Amino acid sequence: MPFKILTITIFASLFFTSYGQDSPNYYAQFKVLTITQKEEALKIDKKIATKKGIISTHTDHLTSTFFCTMTGDVDYDMDDFTSWFSKLGYEITCFNKGIQGDDRMISPHELKKCEKSNIAQ
Repeated sequence: MPFKILTITIFASLFFTSYGQDSPNYYAQFKVLTITQKEEALKIDKKIATKKGIISTHTDHLTSTFFCTMTGDVDYDMDDFTSWFSKLGYEITCFNKGIQGDDRMISPHELKKCEKSNIAQ
């Protein structure tokens, strides 16, 4: 049993050390116009998750919002997401990007009410 714990500890240590601790992770969030169904949200998540450096995605059809985390070695911006979502048939607005843990995220409920045009950060 102690050997299993030691093995898991070593593996976790190597994994997190090699997973880009030198640069911070980023997040991107925005409102997705015209998304209404859970199936659409799942399709978006599946497609965006295939992009290099995307750690996690979450599309919420109830609030029409998208959130993802990215490794620090990719530099995706509003234009990248606009292009990807356009290819999927969606328009995005109220774009917000920042350093995970440092910058202010916008709550999904605030994004849902957002009427502003795209603002890059």
